[in-house]
Amino acid sequence: MAEQYLETGMDLRRAKTTLVWVRDTLRQAALRHGKHRAAHLIRLRVAIHATTDSSVATPSLEDFRAEFDPNGFYTEKELIQAYIEAHPKAIDSAGQKRQKLINRQLEALKWIEPLIAADPVREDWVVAWFDETISRRLVLAGLPTIGHLIERISSQGYRWWVSVPRLGEKGAARIVAWLRGYELSLGALPAQSLVPLRSIPAGALTQARQSCTGVVPLESFVIPVDLDGQIGSNRYPGAPRIEAVNDYQAVFAWLATKSGNPNTQRAYQKEAERMLLWAVLERGKALSSLSVEDCAAYRDWLSMLGRTEENDWPFRVVQATWLGEKGVARHQQAWRPFDDALSASSVRYAITVVGNLFEWLVRVQYCSFNPWSAVSKSLTTANSESAPDVEFMRAFSVGQWQHLTDYLSRLPTTRHTVRLRFVLPFAYATGLRISELVDATVGRIYTMPLSDGAGVRWMLKVFGKGGKWRAAPLSSDVVGALQAYFVHRGLNPDITCNPADTPLIASEMGTGAVTTSALSKSLRSFFGNIAQALKDADKPIEAKAFDRATVHWLRHTCGSHLALSGKPLNIIQRLLGHTSLQTTSIYTDTSDESLWRAVEGTGSANETRL
Repeated sequence: MAEQYLETGMDLRRAKTTLVWVRDTLRQAALRHGKHRAAHLIRLRVAIHATTDSSVATPSLEDFRAEFDPNGFYTEKELIQAYIEAHPKAIDSAGQKRQKLINRQLEALKWIEPLIAADPVREDWVVAWFDETISRRLVLAGLPTIGHLIERISSQGYRWWVSVPRLGEKGAARIVAWLRGYELSLGALPAQSLVPLRSIPAGALTQARQSCTGVVPLESFVIPVDLDGQIGSNRYPGAPRIEAVNDYQAVFAWLATKSGNPNTQRAYQKEAERMLLWAVLERGKALSSLSVEDCAAYRDWLSMLGRTEENDWPFRVVQATWLGEKGVARHQQAWRPFDDALSASSVRYAITVVGNLFEWLVRVQYCSFNPWSAVSKSLTTANSESAPDVEFMRAFSVGQWQHLTDYLSRLPTTRHTVRLRFVLPFAYATGLRISELVDATVGRIYTMPLSDGAGVRWMLKVFGKGGKWRAAPLSSDVVGALQAYFVHRGLNPDITCNPADTPLIASEMGTGAVTTSALSKSLRSFFGNIAQALKDADKPIEAKAFDRATVHWLRHTCGSHLALSGKPLNIIQRLLGHTSLQTTSIYTDTSDESLWRAVEGTGSANETRL
């Protein structure tokens, strides 16, 4: 059969694989039409002996008698003996059963034959199209039908398979390839489902999202002509000093003047985007028509969003319209501008950013007046959730850091833990921001001779906030951890012998530099595991810090531990890249602990005086 029908000819491996595929295709066709018995028959494998000739029928005993002994010469016993000798298959019960099974399979095949040309539809069960093992895994992941499968792939993108137990990237690719073969009946999958997001230009993702006047990203937002700001009530009477005819263009002109740091750009765009959407959808006004009262309402709206009962919500658009899940990409339909209520500091930050936007619009003579200049930043609501920290609590204590490192050392060696065993001491020793961590490469490392003897010091050039460069020292422990990490990645342990563009922190797949999002998720997951372990050990209070911890805690931990060890404040300032010494001083305030020690009656007099 292989030689007759397959292009590969007598390739036994290919022939067996093709036969399995044919059998599965027929079985799935039967299942789609509810013929479970026929599907079971197709699945059965019947051994066909070479001596079996099903085309030659075995005659009955009466037919044999008429041909062999027409005159009745032989006795009944002699006739049966002759019959058996002539037709031994007549008493082969196993052979008869096998032949009956084959006949039933042939009947099932004839019934299934006209059905196999049917295309899948979204309502079909996955068990009707995929083999039993794959189907079971999809069902366990909450994907019982083809429609559910397509929705999951479309919403989660290329890495949708992560939530399916024991599927893997290759298995997912085969499923996606199969779905693409039936686009006429199932519809096309979005581009971000076919390849990793990092390989798709940002413009292509933007174009994939349908533009509309709704709660969508700024690049997909369609502003009604009467609300686009061309005739805004706060427009400057003369020609503006920027090439912008409406509010949308003016916002992007403002963003273009900001720092080249992509994190700063994203933060500013997020706040401008939120206010532009709110102005059009909630107030029904152009951005350049907002009044002082509108800005005060926006301040209160930010403070109340996500923490107000629906019955008490005083605004037109319901809260749920603005709130969505955390971590949803901008090109996905489920994206929303907010994923939770804002803290008091976040509200004040948002007001500062949009106030700066209007101040700039006034300077370039696009707007006549900055309405935010007449609005107080004081919030109308205050509660335990929005109250600022009385003490600085966004860093690990010395004891917490020791617990973290002990926990990490007990974990089994995997690609994930090996990376953590470099990232954590690296971030702790240098105090780098997350954007600076992922930006670090081998080419940024250099050595300098020590001034007081033999040896060298290792240094890292850091491109920091505001486009400023600084040098961060790499301790011997960090260099050793980096060498071990490089060996695990298959790189040269002699760090500077590797290509200059080699990232110090790679993705877990080892295909390039890690992204800020991926590194943040990895560390938050690690902190969460520690918190859960503490909860399991009946230590819920100790677990709270790890539940709250973010990547930026590592930077604060570096600064606070250096201050506790008595390092000069100007040294900490240079290491962390702070512009103002006042910013660094948050790590030196120990008066609250001293106050506690005085009341508790512990610690020395010197400690109490600190």
